[in-house]
Amino acid sequence: MLNVSYAIIHFRVTLFFILVGFGLAACSTMTVGLSGKEEDLATRNLISALEAQNDQLKNFKGIGTIKVWNHGKVQIDERVAWVGSQPLKISIAVLISGYPAVKLSSDGEWFYYLETQGDQSYFKKIQTPNASLKRLISIPIYSNDVIMLLTGRVPIREYHQAQLKKDASGDGYVLILRKRWWGIIEKIYIDESKSQVRQIEIYDRGGSLAYRASFEKFKDIQGYRVPFRLKISNDDGADCRLEIDRYWADITVHPSMFVLNPPE
Repeated sequence: MLNVSYAIIHFRVTLFFILVGFGLAACSTMTVGLSGKEEDLATRNLISALEAQNDQLKNFKGIGTIKVWNHGKVQIDERVAWVGSQPLKISIAVLISGYPAVKLSSDGEWFYYLETQGDQSYFKKIQTPNASLKRLISIPIYSNDVIMLLTGRVPIREYHQAQLKKDASGDGYVLILRKRWWGIIEKIYIDESKSQVRQIEIYDRGGSLAYRASFEKFKDIQGYRVPFRLKISNDDGADCRLEIDRYWADITVHPSMFVLNPPE
């Protein structure tokens, strides 16, 4: 467990770089560039089912524990609470010794950061609709993807071709999405019944893995099947695991929840 001073130093050092690489992640679209064969129709139906999963879950909040490793070394191990609203609004509070010492928030237009330690405070506001957390957890994942994963949904990148095939491991299937002049942009691993996503992989323009997200535990909350253990990693030694203790769905939210004001 990080002590207070170490955690505060870690967040302060990484603050300036949290939003490097910000921008809008690609939106999903139904543009399967395959012929109208029966298996192609089945693939399109599967993608439609994935897009519809938990699509009525707009507002949510939760509390749990976040743990981040970099090349096997623990960087963060703290309690965390959050509230989110589709598609881009989220507020996160890192609880150090039970106190919300670090707050990060996005209202879809601005990103806010507030750090408090005793009588000292540090505040930052940066204009960006969709912040990247790469410099914070060493994984290039955008806030809208985080929101979708927390609601048990699958971020589906814009694509031109989709192919469903048996997983080489022999367990379930893999849905492969390709984009013209780019190649593979996403892989979605699904169980044998084609009803439960186990893992997704997002690739960058160079064909390298941007991040991998694994759903390791689910629970049914108010009619929604949502993750209670979520792991995000890449091939460069970065790992982030979120253990969720409590989850609330269909909550009431207000715009002020996603805005942080500078301390007086």
